[in-house]
Amino acid sequence: MAPKRTQSAPSGSTPHPVVTTLLLLGALGWAIGLLVHKGMMAWPPVRLLSCLATIAGCLALVGPIILSRSGKGGGSLGELVWMTGGLLIWIFNLVGVASGDLRSIDWATPLGPRAMGLIILAVLVAGLRSGLAGRDWSWTNVTGWALGLFWVGLAFATWFLAPGSGLASGLALR
Repeated sequence: MAPKRTQSAPSGSTPHPVVTTLLLLGALGWAIGLLVHKGMMAWPPVRLLSCLATIAGCLALVGPIILSRSGKGGGSLGELVWMTGGLLIWIFNLVGVASGDLRSIDWATPLGPRAMGLIILAVLVAGLRSGLAGRDWSWTNVTGWALGLFWVGLAFATWFLAPGSGLASGLALR
């Protein structure tokens, strides 16, 4: 009888699920903390889109950390979108810190909804055109797609839900 071989992944090739879970829970906790600090956690949710944008921004911040720890090459389009969104937020926050604007930085959403959505739309179109959109149903791909579609939808909402329209009052963007 041949001895059993145990397959072990090389160290650092896959993130530990507990660390990933803690990162995600930390991001959601920080988002809720930001919303409470800004006084936006209320019922009924008067500024629903703004609250969701804060949550999406906090999730995007942990995306580059989670995806860089996965160690797998040749990611999917959703992962590219999540990584791009997260890196954009990190870079804009670091620029704000470097310029000394610590008090005025909106840490979770340093870019406006229109700018973020249009950048992510460009990434989605380029990724679709280059053939990155496979049928990968991993949770990181699905999360990236969900964030990307939210940001693109929010960008278009800034045109359709103008401050004077009746719809904009219940779904305030900023």
